[in-house]
Amino acid sequence: MKTKILNIIGALLIACGFASCNSENTGSVDVSGSCLVEEFVLNGQYEGTINIEKRLIKIKVPADFNQKSDMQITSLVVPAGAKTNLKAGDRINLESDKNLQVNNGSLVMNYQIALRNDEAKMSLFLLGGVKGIINEDDKTITVSITGNSGIDLSNATFEYVCSEDATGSAASGTKADFTAPFQITLTDNTATTTYTVYVTVIENPKALFVSTAESVEKLNIEEQAAAKWLTGNIEGATYVSWQDITDGNISLDEVKFVFIHSNAATSGSYNDFKNKSPEAMLAQPKMKELWQRGVGFVLGRSAVNYADALGAMPEDVAPDNAWGGGGDEGHDVMGDDPWHFFTFDVNHSLWKGLKTYPGAPADAVYTLDPGYTICNTTLQFGDWDARYNSKEAWDATTNGNAIGKGGDGKICVWELRGHSGEYGKGGVICFGTGLFDWNSPSEYTSNYHDNLGTIMMNAYHYLTGE
Repeated sequence: MKTKILNIIGALLIACGFASCNSENTGSVDVSGSCLVEEFVLNGQYEGTINIEKRLIKIKVPADFNQKSDMQITSLVVPAGAKTNLKAGDRINLESDKNLQVNNGSLVMNYQIALRNDEAKMSLFLLGGVKGIINEDDKTITVSITGNSGIDLSNATFEYVCSEDATGSAASGTKADFTAPFQITLTDNTATTTYTVYVTVIENPKALFVSTAESVEKLNIEEQAAAKWLTGNIEGATYVSWQDITDGNISLDEVKFVFIHSNAATSGSYNDFKNKSPEAMLAQPKMKELWQRGVGFVLGRSAVNYADALGAMPEDVAPDNAWGGGGDEGHDVMGDDPWHFFTFDVNHSLWKGLKTYPGAPADAVYTLDPGYTICNTTLQFGDWDARYNSKEAWDATTNGNAIGKGGDGKICVWELRGHSGEYGKGGVICFGTGLFDWNSPSEYTSNYHDNLGTIMMNAYHYLTGE
């Protein structure tokens, strides 16, 4: 069998004798050898694809293959003089990835051996920027849009993310007619899946994400990520602009939940917020009517000041320790112990079902992962103001309930009563913490970031009573 080496540069380096070994162990020692794997075969038939750049040997097996726990290395070819920690004839368990180390002279290279079933699954679907709900059981995708979305269903752009090695027909990034059910077929060797896309036009939405842009795809990427969570996870949810609400372009009759996550410059007072957010203030009368009617609100980042506009918080009270905002997505990159904030009450409905790890403080809430780059826009209450220097003082000042604090003790997550005078259904939850962050410009593996979705779903049930 011929070697499959994806990185041509690596092959050229063999010829020139540099060995392409990584810099794990070179220095001023003998580098005349090579530690590039030339061939790797399992069970006499499954040949590995070798990616020198990623130090990865990936072996594909049929979709229904279920014997990963007992695989035999039937061929392992490395350059003359190289030694390996595994050898031809060895039996290995590849239910999880394994390490292959190659030594040659003073050089060392470590490879990740990854055995993967053929897979043709879709993990994300967007129609004109609106996220669809994927049902793996019946292989359907449901997209809900409003009549004023501006999306031409007869010629709409769609995008999707699928399994790493799968290809799709029709191709992502193209246009199609969605006035009738539309099918997309994914294929990866022995795996084939056909999804059917159904589009529902919502005349009376039940949940709204509100911002300044005329459509989801024109939002900044932070707000766009938050909006797509809502439209992809809450039935009957849609995006609307402040202008749509002001002009009466959208029916509000059945709305019961509103999410506003504003990635705009922060404000240190309600008056400052009003000056910076004229579109939101024009829609204030109708939004205030929603709150008075018992609609629940979640407000994130700069939008926390909109609680004053609703009448849920006194106008002379606003986060006075604020920074960031305005679209800057670059900031700190998380290490192995991502940042977290703390709860005042671990039994609050908002914190149910969150991921954590053994030994973590019981009151810690994690929403970031290693490698995640945080924007860190924050609006919290400074404890130098006597009105805010304790939970008891803050609660008395705002007639609210502080439910989250930063590592410095400053209040950064809080809830406010509904128009009925009670917490919960029809109330308002404000996330001023910088950790309420929806988009990372750097790649990461989502684990604790999944907690954002859990928190939001908890908030939806808590504020709607469903």
